Amino acid sequence: MKTLVQKVNQVKKVYAQLDKHIDTLQKETGLHCPSGCGMCCKKPDIEASPIEFLPLALSWFDENSHWEHYEAIQHEENTLCHVFRPHVTSFGGLCNAYPYRGLICRLFGYSARINKDEQKEIVTCKILKSEQPNQVAAANAAGKKLPVMIHYYSRMASIDIQLNDRMPINQAMLKAIESVAAYYAYRKRRKPKKV
Repeated sequence: MKTLVQKVNQVKKVYAQLDKHIDTLQKETGLHCPSGCGMCCKKPDIEASPIEFLPLALSWFDENSHWEHYEAIQHEENTLCHVFRPHVTSFGGLCNAYPYRGLICRLFGYSARINKDEQKEIVTCKILKSEQPNQVAAANAAGKKLPVMIHYYSRMASIDIQLNDRMPINQAMLKAIESVAAYYAYRKRRKPKKV
């Protein structure tokens, strides 16, 4: 049975590989999000799984702020992502926990789904499609180089299938916090590594 820290490290490893995959795609195609956009984060019904937010929940636990975030999420009236700050920029907003953002946050705009013809098809936003049509076309033409959503979701599920249920993003964060708190309820509190 994997420890919580092992699961967190496996999630981080998936993220590092995906980030490298996307970085390569961006360099080869020029596709990029406008600075400070955040429009995709303004969607009120984003879903995620708790496994995606184990690293974030553990970082909050290490800072001893996990219950503060838990209470804030429970009492938020809107359904926007808890860590999204919509009014930080004049355009869209920024993620307040960018290094710990979830899988959907990393994939959207730079990944593919498999269409009915078994072909990769980029999943991106209207802004990129309208402002960067050549780059979107280049990404679509990248074929094998496009990260495939289902492959990364499968890798996440293999880490802990019980924490892989999709739910509203804030509920996924709550469940991740609960998982970390429950894990350490009867275990000695870990000493976080110094960065």
